[in-house]
Amino acid sequence: MKKCTLLLALLLGHVTFSQTDIDQILEIGIENAQRFSEDYFASAGESLVNAMSNGWYNTAETKKLWHFEVGIVGNLSFIREEKQSFVLNVQDYTDLTFRNGQNSQSVANALGVNREEIAVVINRGQATELEVILPNGIGDSEINSLPSGFIQGSLGLIKSTEIKLRFLPRIKAVQDAEIQLYGVAFQHEFTDWVFPLKRWPVRLSALLGYTNVKGFYDINASSGIEGVDQEVRLNTNSWLITGIVSTKLPVLNFYGGLGYYFGSSDADLLGTYQIQNGPLTSQTVIDPISVKNKTNGVKASIGAKVQFGIFRANLDYTLQNYNNLSLGLNFGW
Repeated sequence: MKKCTLLLALLLGHVTFSQTDIDQILEIGIENAQRFSEDYFASAGESLVNAMSNGWYNTAETKKLWHFEVGIVGNLSFIREEKQSFVLNVQDYTDLTFRNGQNSQSVANALGVNREEIAVVINRGQATELEVILPNGIGDSEINSLPSGFIQGSLGLIKSTEIKLRFLPRIKAVQDAEIQLYGVAFQHEFTDWVFPLKRWPVRLSALLGYTNVKGFYDINASSGIEGVDQEVRLNTNSWLITGIVSTKLPVLNFYGGLGYYFGSSDADLLGTYQIQNGPLTSQTVIDPISVKNKTNGVKASIGAKVQFGIFRANLDYTLQNYNNLSLGLNFGW
């Protein structure tokens, strides 16, 4: 069936579905499947939190009262090789062994691919013995970058404060998969607080931002297991607290930021599943897997913004756990 790992990829909309057997993961037992899924989805959840904390600003200057800006923001997060796999130690599992007899082995997570077929055996030597092939990552290929995009606008409020909103309505990303995104941020400029700061060649401000991404994947039609209401849901929350500095030039300006991001990513496999093989043969399980990952870290950004009349464009690069390139195209007054 189409792989449940889509629950992370569908938010980015750039990968196609491939084939795997979700029932094979459940066949190694619910506790084992839960343990495997936590490591399997960890990097994908981290990368989403990282990506969604980007693209919030392109200057430290806040807009005057009721002045606005609206446009499109695109992010491209880069995945390091060590984030494409994890070490599976069978001692952390129940009655599970590798087919080759090793105690631990590096296996692909949702962002990677196994160089060769890797199999595990549940209940070796027993009547319920079953061999399961571990899945590759999304699209059965390594993912070196993750793109995302959304609509974003900002509006000037009183006392050098600006509100920002980002939005992506619930849309069908690919077959049987839907996504939606929203976020809000507040930016406040300190330059006007102290008179000497007005004479500086730069502006200073701070920003607090929040982004939520939800994904929905109906797997009833493609599931290889009998059952009802089979669905994968993803809920990702990303927070950013950062300081911002930018120049005061008329056309081309440079900006940068130093901040802290944190967030969580929850993925749930919902519905009923009638298991056909393994230790749970002939059993029906309900909402069998729930994976929760948290991440946080420091980030530093540097970029440039150019303005021609009401049109603006900016490009910046961010150093963080998953480095990111952001591009913004906006117009406003």
